[in-house]
Amino acid sequence: MGDVVGEAIAAGRDFALGEVTVAFRGGRVELAGPSRGASPVELEGAIEALREHLRFDEHRRYRPLSGARTMPGNWRISLPESLAEAAIETIYPQALLHQEQAARGALRIVAFDEVVARQRGRYRVAGQLDEGGRERAREALCGRCVRTPVWAGGTDEDGHIPCPEPCSVMVALCREAALWQEDPPSAASPDPAVPFADFSTPGNEVREAYLARTPAEVAHG
Repeated sequence: MGDVVGEAIAAGRDFALGEVTVAFRGGRVELAGPSRGASPVELEGAIEALREHLRFDEHRRYRPLSGARTMPGNWRISLPESLAEAAIETIYPQALLHQEQAARGALRIVAFDEVVARQRGRYRVAGQLDEGGRERAREALCGRCVRTPVWAGGTDEDGHIPCPEPCSVMVALCREAALWQEDPPSAASPDPAVPFADFSTPGNEVREAYLARTPAEVAHG
């Protein structure tokens, strides 16, 4: 696959990545978040203002997963063109590196079992989650992320952000899911007030998406 975003930045060519659109205008680069039907807020300052604005979602919940589709909407920032790569790195850390490595065939893919083998203490139990549970976890969490989980066999396509290994949020979800195998919890209605990665609390959106899919449904697609 080609290094699409890196090539676009080098050429000063407009592109979209994840939930962000990027446009080059006379020596400036303009980045904008997803539209929510309101006029965008102009972020003043430089990279730090962008980083601070994206730390929380629209419900003021901390965003532990940079690729999660929980990015606050209706914002825009204009920066010197020379800061285009730094801005993308702030929004989606290592996205450009992973795209470039994938384009060269040098992206190191790390399997779930290898990641779990590194864990110590309470997170080692994540490795006890069966394959059906792992697939449910991938659907529930990776389906809410702009990155493509090539570690789980996802297809790396031009312009996408490859994810080469399970993140710490995935390991945390699988830890809880492994415990649920022995004592399945009851489902609850999703509650936007529950933190994104608080999988032990009823109402967590990822938890409820996981519980809503039975092993049989996963097996039959």
